[in-house]
Amino acid sequence: MKKHRSFFAKAKTGIAAHKTLTTVIVLAILIGGYEIARAKATAASNVPEYTLSAARLGMLQQTVSGTGQVSASNQTDIQSQVSGTIESINVSVGQAVAKGQLIATIDPTNALNSLETAKLSLAKLTEPAKETDLSNAKNDQMKSYGDAYNAVSSAYLDLPAIMSGLNDLLYNPDGFLADQHKTYLSASAQSYRNQAGDAYDAAVAQYALTIQEFKTIDRTSATSSINQLITDTYKTMQLVSDAANKAQTAVAYIITNQPDYDAKGASSANTSVISWANQANNDTSSILSAQNSIVSATNSLNNLVAGPDSYDLQSAQTSVAQAERTYAEYFIRAPYDGIIGRIPVSVYGQAGGSTVIATIIGQQKIASISLNEVDAAKVAVGQNVNITFDAIDGLEATGTVSEVDQVGTVTQGVVSYGVKIAINTQDPRIKPGMSVNTTIITKQDDNVVLVPSSAIKTQGGRSYVQVVSPSAIASQLNFPAGAGTASTTRRFGNRAFATSTNATSTDYGAQTGPGQAFASSTRSFGSTTGNFAARASSMTLTVPASSVTPQNVFITTGDSDDTNTAIVSGLTPGQLVVTRTSTGSAASSASAPSLLQSLGGNRGAAANGGANRNFGGGGARPAGTVRIGG
Repeated sequence: MKKHRSFFAKAKTGIAAHKTLTTVIVLAILIGGYEIARAKATAASNVPEYTLSAARLGMLQQTVSGTGQVSASNQTDIQSQVSGTIESINVSVGQAVAKGQLIATIDPTNALNSLETAKLSLAKLTEPAKETDLSNAKNDQMKSYGDAYNAVSSAYLDLPAIMSGLNDLLYNPDGFLADQHKTYLSASAQSYRNQAGDAYDAAVAQYALTIQEFKTIDRTSATSSINQLITDTYKTMQLVSDAANKAQTAVAYIITNQPDYDAKGASSANTSVISWANQANNDTSSILSAQNSIVSATNSLNNLVAGPDSYDLQSAQTSVAQAERTYAEYFIRAPYDGIIGRIPVSVYGQAGGSTVIATIIGQQKIASISLNEVDAAKVAVGQNVNITFDAIDGLEATGTVSEVDQVGTVTQGVVSYGVKIAINTQDPRIKPGMSVNTTIITKQDDNVVLVPSSAIKTQGGRSYVQVVSPSAIASQLNFPAGAGTASTTRRFGNRAFATSTNATSTDYGAQTGPGQAFASSTRSFGSTTGNFAARASSMTLTVPASSVTPQNVFITTGDSDDTNTAIVSGLTPGQLVVTRTSTGSAASSASAPSLLQSLGGNRGAAANGGANRNFGGGGARPAGTVRIGG
């Protein structure tokens, strides 16, 4: 006992003598204890944490978004095609009109008169022939034959003098162009003389034939015989006219170029040939005119009997159609369904050939957006579109892609393509010029298995997910899968989990706050299949890590959107997959102990619920964390 007292006495004396050293030693002990305690607390908090989500059946959409403006599908200035006074305006600004509806009228009086005239002409042409018309036509035809016979007779009365005079001129020894004197003519003059002689010889032969024919025909002969006589006589007169004209040419050449050649007979010869040529030409023209009159009169008679010629009928019908089109242009009509945007003219004003009568806006609205080349490659005509408007709160319209530019526009090195979307929702609040936000659904898959894209990992070029057994999680909560739990409450840390009794499942309600029960049971683990609702609420459970070990399951992936990926094979709906693995504070982690707590060891930790929080009645510190849901 003395020894002990002696020791404490010496210690007391030593401490008193070395106060500074003693203080340093005590502080070192305290700080060391605190750091040890804090390291233990930190190690306890750095536990694995898993965020889980259940594979589910759902719809996967791939979309492309863009912004732009509303425009009308059509906007047209309706212009007048004719000139005149505006008689009426039949619509007002803002009025909805249908295709063909009357917009305005320009005075159509002149056009109406022209139309009536064209219709009368057509009616006359198609009207059946009257007896008086037929009689008149026949009389006209007979008169034309009589006139033609008179012209032929007159020609044959003139021909003897012409033929005799030309014969004396060319072949009488005293004739101006007689063969006996042609040796005195120059070569050119002889050529002209010979041409006249040859023409006369041909006319003589034809005249000898037709004069006999003429002697056998009179006015009462058949029209066919008279027609033949007219044709033959016309041919004869052409030959006689040719001979007289060539003789005149020869005489004129000789008088001009060889004035000393038969100067005495030159003047008389020149006067005679001019007279003969004029008479022959006149008779020829008279016969031709008479022949044309017969043709015209005969055609008129035949038309009355047979009806109008098809070409004449078509021409008359075309004239009526043109007059109708012109008349219709005085009535200004809507080219398509739409709304009248403006009317810049007034009644009694003057309209010209290009005056704007009204502006019409199509009722179909178009959203025009621009997409980059990557997004544009995914867009096709016919795809559905969801549309919202900056200026119209709450309106969610639908539309359809109607047009995609085939040629891009390059602006500062960036290629973009214009896309037009037909807005299917009809709402009067939608107006041209408004800003729109569009989401084009480029692809949609229904009833596919979906998991968050963050759950998918790769290994050696293959995709896999980490799957956690629902029954393992249930067992860590001390809830046997498929077993009723009566109405007990399991506390983990400072959170309580309310359980409901069910023959096949144990439900875990949504977390309502720290220190509160997870009520309103909405999540269940199946007794045999492990089903878990696809949209589980987020909750953190602390369980022994050795009991919750994710298994790598290789999968085949399909399409994906911004959040989820479709699973083609490898997973079934309800399987739980790890979407995130992290190291964070577990629900059971304690706050860092104070210096005083470090001195008390686990006593301070137990007081704060750090290491001794119950899990199924046990007092051991859990080794891992599992988060189910988000």
